[in-house]
Amino acid sequence: MHTSHAAVREQTRFLFWPLAILLLANAASVWAEAPVEAEACASCHGEKGISRDGDIPIIAGASNFFLENQLFLFRDKGRPCAGELFSQRAESPPKPDHCALAADWSDDDIAKIAGYFSALPHQSAEQSFDTELAQIGKAIHERSCDRCHAEGGSLALDDAGILAGQWRPYLIRTLESFRAGERWQEEKMADATAKLSDDDIKALAEYYVSVGQ
Repeated sequence: MHTSHAAVREQTRFLFWPLAILLLANAASVWAEAPVEAEACASCHGEKGISRDGDIPIIAGASNFFLENQLFLFRDKGRPCAGELFSQRAESPPKPDHCALAADWSDDDIAKIAGYFSALPHQSAEQSFDTELAQIGKAIHERSCDRCHAEGGSLALDDAGILAGQWRPYLIRTLESFRAGERWQEEKMADATAKLSDDDIKALAEYYVSVGQ
């Protein structure tokens, strides 16, 4: 028996709406059920992981693996404790010691926090950018960074953190810390960051800012 296009559309509509309602309900549940431990993160990174401070990264939507790894590194003091790294400017307000915050977190605590923020939608920081400088940064990215940070650093699935649309000051400080060997990085990344000049770092940051706009 032949089914009309109108009938197919009607059937599809009845199938779509329950699915849409279920997805929205699940999203609302994720947002509402923030683990208690996440409150310590939200005080700086924002309630939904959307930072409003240029020194603090946006963590919403980053991969679960990436976020878990960073928290384990903080707990085990495998990377700078953030407070000491991003409070060096006289005008910067003190940042919490992330190693101290994570020191008493269990593996389950870390899994809950990472799961919560990874499930939230990512939102880029709104920033103007220099098109010419961003093009220079794009060339550096394609030459040295694209293998791990695909599509301009915009993919969560590569488990390398979301670079696109991050705050410019955070990007610059982080690249400087990698160049200085203050943070653990894979050997191939260390080889690349060690060769970056100050101008290269500014150009790369400008490119990642531009990708997020």
